Amino acid sequence: MVLILIFISCGEGAEEVGIVLVEDTDYKTTDYITTSTTTTPTIPVNENNAESNKLISHYSCNINSSGSCIFTGSPHQSGLKPETEEIINRDGDYLFSLEEAVAVDSSGRILDARGTPAFEGDELIKSSKNGMTNDEKAFHHVMAIMFPIRNALMYDIYALNSSEWKALTYELEIRGIKEETFTVGATPKDNYYGRQGVYVLAKNPGRDIHHDIMKFLEEAGLFLLCHVTSDEFNKMLKDTHPEKHDPCIEAKIQVKLTFND
Repeated sequence: MVLILIFISCGEGAEEVGIVLVEDTDYKTTDYITTSTTTTPTIPVNENNAESNKLISHYSCNINSSGSCIFTGSPHQSGLKPETEEIINRDGDYLFSLEEAVAVDSSGRILDARGTPAFEGDELIKSSKNGMTNDEKAFHHVMAIMFPIRNALMYDIYALNSSEWKALTYELEIRGIKEETFTVGATPKDNYYGRQGVYVLAKNPGRDIHHDIMKFLEEAGLFLLCHVTSDEFNKMLKDTHPEKHDPCIEAKIQVKLTFND
């Protein structure tokens, strides 16, 4: 399982091979390379929907002088400060509370609550959530969490350390989201990275890693949505998936952990 923030189609699961432990001494957890067969969600691209088609990824990342793979495009200018309910800008200044945070696209239109991952130009604004369903509120909460994770992997990796990464991905960790890394697939599209694995990869890329990063981001966002939204919303994620995958099954959820738990 791995994710593409909007954009690359992934194939069926990988064949069984063996179990390997990948450890990073700077990061205190162990990432497991799994042997189980899995399917990976693909990008929500609808050939008959121009709005969806604009999300097809044309990203690439370029290795800079420090060895980091920095993505084309631009970062989000706001996001949720880890372990708080504060929305901050890229300088760390407080903007408004999470309770008032609503995700919008580059034209200022409030994003529909669905499985489409975060995209360049998406931002958080201060707005009332009166009239929103619990699922819609949860969706905007997820976007507030994913924006800084996306920034960290795509634009700020050179300045990121393992403790900061752990804080950014806390909401994923407590739900067991993206625990595993699999890198011995028959083809690159069969491979995927967990929280630990993608951090290690991003810190030492050696190549254009945009496919791997986008896969991680898309899946992480979808799996988090599966946890914090209703069964009805989960069904919508399956029904609207372009290849009819069921991300909430692929998330291997044992017990849902919502934002209210």
